[in-house]
Amino acid sequence: MNHSIVKSAIRSMVLTLMAAILIIEISSFFLIQQDGERARELFGDSVEAYGNYWENKLDETADSMLGFIGIETGVMYRQLCESDRKLKVEIAKTQLHTQIQQMNARYGNELTTFVYVPDRDIYFSANEKGLSYANYQEMKQAISKYIQEHIVAAGDKWKILMVNDTPYIFKIYHMYNGYIGSLYSAERVLDGLYDKKADWFLEILDSDKQNVLEKGEKHAGKTVSYESQLKGTEVTISVSVKSGRLYNNTGFGLLIFCGTLFLAMILITVVWGREARRVFFPLEKLRLAMERYSEGEMDTRLKVLNNGSQIDLLYKTYNNMADQIQNLKIQVYEKELERQRINSHFLKVQIQPHFYTNILNLIYGMAQMKDFRSIQQLSLVSGKYFRYLLGQKGTFVPLSEEMNCLNSYAEIQRYRYQDKFETSMEIQEGLEEQLVLPMIVQTFFANSLKHNIMRVPLLKVKVSVRSVEKEGLKITIMDNGVGFDPEILKRIENGESIEENGEHIGIQNVKERIREFYGKDGKMEIHSVPGKTEVVLYLPHIM
Repeated sequence: MNHSIVKSAIRSMVLTLMAAILIIEISSFFLIQQDGERARELFGDSVEAYGNYWENKLDETADSMLGFIGIETGVMYRQLCESDRKLKVEIAKTQLHTQIQQMNARYGNELTTFVYVPDRDIYFSANEKGLSYANYQEMKQAISKYIQEHIVAAGDKWKILMVNDTPYIFKIYHMYNGYIGSLYSAERVLDGLYDKKADWFLEILDSDKQNVLEKGEKHAGKTVSYESQLKGTEVTISVSVKSGRLYNNTGFGLLIFCGTLFLAMILITVVWGREARRVFFPLEKLRLAMERYSEGEMDTRLKVLNNGSQIDLLYKTYNNMADQIQNLKIQVYEKELERQRINSHFLKVQIQPHFYTNILNLIYGMAQMKDFRSIQQLSLVSGKYFRYLLGQKGTFVPLSEEMNCLNSYAEIQRYRYQDKFETSMEIQEGLEEQLVLPMIVQTFFANSLKHNIMRVPLLKVKVSVRSVEKEGLKITIMDNGVGFDPEILKRIENGESIEENGEHIGIQNVKERIREFYGKDGKMEIHSVPGKTEVVLYLPHIM
């Protein structure tokens, strides 16, 4: 009986221990599975987020191309395709080429954008970085062949184009008798996601799910795979990784060899604590960091240990993404501050109390002389001037309106200075609707009167506007005054501040506005000697 009781006790202890171990194993298995599921979800979210990034990029590229050929915006493209005048075609070709180069620059020169008019044997492109001349010719032939063999429809998705065994993701639009399209290297798409240390295997699949490009090495054994079908394309990004790279179950097998419940509990506690430190707590930190970031704490960052784990990779990805977003916001904010500063200076140029009081004094003097006809004329021309000056205007105004304002300003000054100055204005025919920044010409006209009217017997000011082949629009303001002080002229050329008690703020403001709104396409030159001063503004054509 005693022997049977011992056996029963041993059997009960063994069964209890086995039950405890089984419960612990099941619990551990469940927790590890949950851990793996979370890691797989994060893995899928990362791939999906990268796919969304390329979807947005391709949509933006498509919108940019549509902007070049739209009915309202694609003037140059239509002129290139349909104009019978060779000069217009060449101008359109040059300007459209510049526009697609600017578009490529906005996207970091990661793509090739081309314009192709088969009937006129016109083909030009803005190419991605590192594209050789041989690659350029091969790409041109591949595009030409595709257009000859296929019907290009507006609803076509982004597709795969093989250029000498090199896959590209491309889209083409057909308008009038020409084509415009963009190509991204499939290799570049995978490069943005590939991490050799992470041991990922990447593929680009076409509409038939056939592999057209791969990166990394295929894995043997159990893997986790995820596919991201890019919307609006026939392209799928496939990513696979060894399951062990997503989550680690080291210590799981040790529980099988536990001899006692006490040892099993210790081991499970250790495993739980270890996994919690390695996965659960870091994931919780990531979640809390993302919540704080979404609530506006833009400086939230996670400490990276550089231990090669997937959690570390997620931390790096989060930190890089947060830095890029913050840098972008800073750039946008600084850009807006710069524009506000320049516009603030622009307003200072417009607000000239002494000019208003001079007009009122003129009217008062005319009233004393009972020169009512002159009062009427001065009031009318002043009304036109102030209506333009204080009215609502966009960033740019037609040249005709700017010159009408200049005429009004000159007419007002003529009542004050009588016959002490002469003006002449010449505008090349066809340029009246060109768009320019407001007050850009009057600033120099007013500066010429202000500094010369009392210093020369008869001040002559000439304003001419004409079109030049390379620079675009050339505006010249020339006078026979005493000229600029050499020191002031040197400071203007060096980009230094020339504001002294409010003097010359207009010239500085014009220079800053040209730089801000035209970039490298606009420039200002001043040539001045006693007896002749010439200010030349080169601005791009804008209709």
